[in-house]
Amino acid sequence: MYLPPIYTANAHPIIVHRIIAYPYDTVYFINYASLHWATNNIKGVKQERPNVNEATALNLEVLQQQLDTVVFGQVGRLRYVSIIDSTNTAAMKLAQEGRAEEGCVILTDSQTAGRGRLGRPWIDTFGYNVLSSTILKPHFPLALLVMIASLAVVDAIADVCKVTATIKWPNDVLLDEQKVAGILIETTRDSAGQMIAVMGIGINVSRPPVHIEVAQDLTRKAITLEAVCGQRVSREALIARLLKHIETSYNLLQQETLPSVTSGTASMDVGGNWGPASRRIRERWRSRLATLGRTIEVRQGDAVLSGVAEDVDDNGELLLRRHSGERVSITWGDVGYPTA
Repeated sequence: MYLPPIYTANAHPIIVHRIIAYPYDTVYFINYASLHWATNNIKGVKQERPNVNEATALNLEVLQQQLDTVVFGQVGRLRYVSIIDSTNTAAMKLAQEGRAEEGCVILTDSQTAGRGRLGRPWIDTFGYNVLSSTILKPHFPLALLVMIASLAVVDAIADVCKVTATIKWPNDVLLDEQKVAGILIETTRDSAGQMIAVMGIGINVSRPPVHIEVAQDLTRKAITLEAVCGQRVSREALIARLLKHIETSYNLLQQETLPSVTSGTASMDVGGNWGPASRRIRERWRSRLATLGRTIEVRQGDAVLSGVAEDVDDNGELLLRRHSGERVSITWGDVGYPTA
């Protein structure tokens, strides 16, 4: 693969490097050509990082010590690249090629082409955020995957920071009405028709020092965990709790739906509802939604729908009562709160 050099404001060329990731995988990523490279091997993890910003780089040894998952992110299922174009892109490529197992987690300290919902770019500074993508093969509806992702972020923040976050429909996580985390789930299917999902999560942990330039628009719309809790937040501890919550909920849903998948029977009960684990997760997600009961605007391309967010249905779709009295079901869009 060839990419022409890209020149930044300080005239340092950016070139594509290639590393061999555990076990024997090739991951392409971008970094400054002038950096020197060092490899620090930890059991089960192949990593390469530049000799720069070591104070803010993820400490994988600390992460592994704190990680108490059964499978997610464990030996052979954790891959780290210091700077990458997109963890979601890398994870999807590995999954499609059959070179990464379910529960494999891709971590980075910075993305050069990160993206969020609706094609928006994700902007970050090296070493100040949690940036992860997890490969999954769910047998349950995608809506539930969205729910467990946002709930895992909320729960991890509560565990580590002792503060309560909320969710803006469908999956932005907020603190003090400002975005602290975003989620992007992308899916495909393998040759057997099984869904492959990549759960990408970005969390703003801390703000760079004042001498590091950050887009002003970003600072107005987003907030960091450290700004809210008033103390240093360990990214390693946050990732460990995040993966634990994802794995726990994911396994509950898989166990609930797998018997019906293998037998070919419907996995819904007589009332048309999913099992008890699904219902608990849906109700927890609904209880965390800061959107309900508020006057909102939903942007869908050039169209804007406005009204009151009354509720969500069993599939997680937003039920909007328009000013005309009509109630419509919203399956996608960007939710905003009118100021006037």
